[in-house]
Amino acid sequence: MKRGVAIAIALTLAAGVAEAKPLVMWHAYRAKERTALERTVQAWNDGGRGAHPPIKLLAVPYDAFADKISAAIPRGHGPDLFIFAHDRVGDWAESKIVEPIEFFMTEAHADRFFRKALGALAYGDSLYGLPLAFKSTALFYNKKLVPQPPRTTEALWRIGRANTDASRGRFGLVYDNKRLYFHAAWLHGFGGTIFDDKGRLRVGSAAARSALAFARKLGKHGGIVPPESSANLTTTLFNSGRAAMAISGPWMLGELSPKIDVGIVPLPVVSKSGKHAAPFLGVEGIMMSARSRNKAAAFVAMRFLASAKMAVLRARLARQPVAAKAAWQDSRVASDPLLRAFRKQLDHSVATPGTPDMRVVWSPYDTALSKVVAAGLAPEKAVAEAEAEI
Repeated sequence: MKRGVAIAIALTLAAGVAEAKPLVMWHAYRAKERTALERTVQAWNDGGRGAHPPIKLLAVPYDAFADKISAAIPRGHGPDLFIFAHDRVGDWAESKIVEPIEFFMTEAHADRFFRKALGALAYGDSLYGLPLAFKSTALFYNKKLVPQPPRTTEALWRIGRANTDASRGRFGLVYDNKRLYFHAAWLHGFGGTIFDDKGRLRVGSAAARSALAFARKLGKHGGIVPPESSANLTTTLFNSGRAAMAISGPWMLGELSPKIDVGIVPLPVVSKSGKHAAPFLGVEGIMMSARSRNKAAAFVAMRFLASAKMAVLRARLARQPVAAKAAWQDSRVASDPLLRAFRKQLDHSVATPGTPDMRVVWSPYDTALSKVVAAGLAPEKAVAEAEAEI
């Protein structure tokens, strides 16, 4: 991408606006992630901004965030910048809510990020944000119960059976097995997909049926996953030592019991296909409002907050798997074994489709999973019903 003369002029003008109104930025971070973000914004306000406007942070509850963005920005209200997952990029691009930023970018700047993370924030021929962090599931294991983590699904089953005693409330594996988000690793590992390269729906493929049958094997009576599962139960069973392994994401790092000697590794290879189980990849990006009145300065702030230096700070304080490649060369980040596992999982992950079509897939697919895993419906019938509903 080439930088034009116009952007140089715009940045120069923005640099002279010392008394401009603050750039307002919305976020939904909590706990350590919020603290880390506040530190990076403080670094901008205390000197990193130069003559650019300061940033004013506003925390918005996650459950209301997307609706507030969709309602406020078209009316000329809302933030200049905001942080959110990439899966709404398609909707917001179509609605002219987010500003495309390729005009501001150079190839050298794009190369500072993991390509998969940056690509998740693209829609059509445009780029709509800079990636801050990536998130996916991986395999957590209790080292006391599982000295050597499984590398294949056959080994996962074998180790899981050895650690399962349902009568005592002990299970080899726990994860939210009735939700597509957590099931996606098996779907992709068996060679399936939601949409093909041309955007056509492909939830009824033979690979999808095989993945559903595998999920049923794990969760049925005599399997290794408890009959009822949820995100909260995953944490509870694992922290109490009643689950030998768990499938979860980096959000679980702050919830782990210090009494458990925890290891994290990428999800295993699917024995039947020889492919790596590949979970959905979520990318948290910093995006610009299409109605921002100071877009040049807003991009400079985006670039600062997404920089490797700020990424190191977020990785250290909040243990975020950050998207800036150079941050992983910092010994304090590279030496964290739990972060390192999510970095490895990045190589075997599939970005959640950020298209409007994907929004109508979740509920029917979750229903299909529940019917197969909990009610014993044949995978062929379940995916046919899901495909018809979608």
